Amino acid sequence: MRTTLRLAILITLQTLVLGAMIAMKQWTLSTGTPIVLETQPIDPRSLFQGDYVRLNYTISTLGVADLPADRPFKKHGRIYVLLRRGDPYWEPISIHHERPASPPDHVVLKGTVVGMGNRRWNPDLRSWEATEHLMVRYGIENYFVPEGEGRDVERPTPHEKISIRVAVDRFGNAGIKAVLVNGRPRYTETLF
Repeated sequence: MRTTLRLAILITLQTLVLGAMIAMKQWTLSTGTPIVLETQPIDPRSLFQGDYVRLNYTISTLGVADLPADRPFKKHGRIYVLLRRGDPYWEPISIHHERPASPPDHVVLKGTVVGMGNRRWNPDLRSWEATEHLMVRYGIENYFVPEGEGRDVERPTPHEKISIRVAVDRFGNAGIKAVLVNGRPRYTETLF
């Protein structure tokens, strides 16, 4: 009897934790501020694995010299990036250790520093350039797609531009709402 009761409690707790994770993700998608982020190229050999696409963003590499920033940052440390509305993509304007206040038409995106280096992608030149930078992950770097359709996102044609619509809640948590091709939704996130 005792073993059965313990097993029932364990299963109930696991179910509650899973339900809470789903509820938090849905809350972010439902109540978060929608923003659009620009993607940038990464090594095509590692882009598509199984039935998901690995995403990289322009804001995944932040030049410390280019933005007002608290210093020093440490690998695996928490980071908050203040973004402002741009046309068409949201742009970083400062980097912080603590969540800053966000004025209207701004959002704060929470991430983790995963590396520091001396090269970053310059979208204007479409090449890598030397600079001190932080490599940041926001928890929105993978997106599951229907089986067999990842290549469409992995290797867009020259006239296709892939971008991502993200919802950012008031705590800085982010969730992917849609994958956009030339500004139009190709895949939209739903609960079920």
